[in-house]
Amino acid sequence: MVKEDILKQHKEILMTAGLELATNNTNSLIEDDIINGVIEVPLEAMDTVKQRVLNIAKHNSLILNSDKFNEVLTGYKDDLKKEFRNIFKRRIDIIKDNYSKMDDDKPLDLVKNLKKELVKFNKEAKKEEKQVLTSLVKEMLVSNLDLIVKDSNSNFKKDATKFLQTTYVKQILETVDMKILVKDTILLNSLKEQVERFVFTKENSHLFD
Repeated sequence: MVKEDILKQHKEILMTAGLELATNNTNSLIEDDIINGVIEVPLEAMDTVKQRVLNIAKHNSLILNSDKFNEVLTGYKDDLKKEFRNIFKRRIDIIKDNYSKMDDDKPLDLVKNLKKELVKFNKEAKKEEKQVLTSLVKEMLVSNLDLIVKDSNSNFKKDATKFLQTTYVKQILETVDMKILVKDTILLNSLKEQVERFVFTKENSHLFD
């Protein structure tokens, strides 16, 4: 096997390992961090929407229709999960595209270039997240507030609407931002280690002499 073939095979191994790492990292970001950590919180008592709306109802001496409230929340969360999955799945394509452009003479630029692309993607993704959140909160939560209480109450609707459309949306976006930052850092550090091993092997293995 000639030197070029060995180098090509070595590079393909790096790309396969990198894309596997990126895929696992992205899937964990989506399913573990965002879906199960933010949208579907681990404990019922930590469900921000449920607890805050319940408190607002109690403050206005109202009784919630629990079955209807759960139905509304389930529909909202199902749609939100679907939309967020669609947004963040593109993260894998961005990483794959960067690998395809890797310069054999400057392999470490891969990580530097990818960092720039992820910053750009995260900025665009946040705009999409906000649009999706704002739209779904209005269409599926705020529009159904009258259906989840036994009696009509303008103060309840005003306070709940204000919380859902401002505080809640802001909290979700900030929490997702934090999850992304952690996962991006882990990914870039891991990819850097992989590329550094690639360079070390390339420069020190007798196979490439």
